[in-house]
Amino acid sequence: MTRLESYTVSLRSVQYILIGGIFLYAVGIIVTYSRLMEFESNVSTTRSTKSDGDKPLPYPGRRQGSGRGRVQCDEDISRLVSYWSDPRSDFDRAFRSPFSVSPSALKNSPERRRYLSFEPDRGGWNNIRMEFEIMVVLAAATGRTLVMPPDNPIYLLHRDKRNRLRGLQKFFNVFDDVVDTISMADFFRMEALEKKSYPLPTDEKNRTILMKSVQSCLWTEQSNSSCLFLNNYLAQVADFVPDWHGEHHCLIMDDENWLRDASEGGDENEIQQQQTKQFCAKRTPVYYNKVMHDAPLIHFRSHTKDARLLVHFYTFIHFTKPEIGNYYKRLIRDRVRYSDEIFCAAGKIVKSLTNESFTSYSNGAGGDAGYFSMHIRRGSLILITIGDFQWPKMRISADQWHENTRSWLEPDAGRLLYIATDETNRTFFGPLMEHYKVRFLDDYSELAGLSDLDPNFVGMIDQVVASRGRVFVGTYFSSFSAYIGRMRGYHGLSGKRMFYSHPKYWNETQNWVYPHPAYASREYPTGWVGIDKDDEPSEKDFY
Repeated sequence: MTRLESYTVSLRSVQYILIGGIFLYAVGIIVTYSRLMEFESNVSTTRSTKSDGDKPLPYPGRRQGSGRGRVQCDEDISRLVSYWSDPRSDFDRAFRSPFSVSPSALKNSPERRRYLSFEPDRGGWNNIRMEFEIMVVLAAATGRTLVMPPDNPIYLLHRDKRNRLRGLQKFFNVFDDVVDTISMADFFRMEALEKKSYPLPTDEKNRTILMKSVQSCLWTEQSNSSCLFLNNYLAQVADFVPDWHGEHHCLIMDDENWLRDASEGGDENEIQQQQTKQFCAKRTPVYYNKVMHDAPLIHFRSHTKDARLLVHFYTFIHFTKPEIGNYYKRLIRDRVRYSDEIFCAAGKIVKSLTNESFTSYSNGAGGDAGYFSMHIRRGSLILITIGDFQWPKMRISADQWHENTRSWLEPDAGRLLYIATDETNRTFFGPLMEHYKVRFLDDYSELAGLSDLDPNFVGMIDQVVASRGRVFVGTYFSSFSAYIGRMRGYHGLSGKRMFYSHPKYWNETQNWVYPHPAYASREYPTGWVGIDKDDEPSEKDFY
């Protein structure tokens, strides 16, 4: 072989190598893209198409006329974190509750405006949120105006040293298109001062305390703007004060027989009777009736121990007609959600974690692309005795977290793990850091612009980020973890991709389970599975 021939062969070899390299690179891009598409289809019930101007993105799988909701961020972020329908479906926008107007009301004689007021739950944020969802459903279903509690120091949300007072509406997106709301101050101005529907205290000092409390209040009896004083007043003047407890009572909304006395169950057919019995289990059923409906003001003493509603709305309120019950489950999904500020910040983190997970995958990390997530609930040892996190058996070490979850989370495979936690000592997580690339919310402070947000948003942002994990492991008995599970359900993620860290409860979400006591310890698939249909959610919808 001549030198020229040898050079030609060598040149061809280089060309073959370059062509081969380009081919492998292209294959890599295709595989990574396919993994991205697989990841996106796993974390969302549908694939959205591009929007046409300001028209909403189509949302296949939901009822006719619904569109995919948007977060006020860029489209990529919105698609990663949004799970709600906006606009809601044609059916939902046209729906009118049969409980909102009394059938006995005279024609052309409008009913007096009716109100529902309540006392926020005495526990942490997610307990407050659970009770608030009940109030929204009750107000919406019965046609009442929801009286929002005044700003107050919400338990454990004290990160903003300049202002410790917050209102519930601060954390939620606007939902007044599905339920009428009014501030406590405006309620008093209209009903107590102008219409004089409710008498104010005759004692000047007490009257002054009351009128200060409706603007903002503190949870102490000695305060000159006391939440306790306000709540006691409302309980005295209200026309109906339920003594219901979430673990002891269940509310039955029978649209055909709701005018009957509270002590009677109406003329339920055999199937309805069986469903009511299954729903209530050992609890006492209470039937919505004319007495409740006609009361101008219903006040829930839910801050007190004996009337606490620490249950999920769909485990406390039972609509005998499934299509009505599913409507209110969709209402909570689509309208009672965190604010855009929270979802936008969380979406930036989700996008960064997702991109990093694909980089790790492309560099040879095992398994499928996508990050894992955990919620490690620790709680304060000091606060356990007064109600912070009262399940010490769930406070396991990081070594135990690793040991109990290693079969699901592929340790030592270069996987990315996001941890939502209230534990501030990062050395605690050392055993997990030995096996995963661990990330925390603080790592994305600048990216998500946390310094510009309400510092009390951090827990909600943590929840949204953790809910997007390819696999999630939570802390049992934690309502924080439970809500992450429900958001995953809204996204259409399988319960088989959620676990609990404690060996006794590790597979609680893996199978169809009907709600049962203790109702608040976890979420149940009846809250999101099959709710876009008209029939009762069932096991066949779950698998």
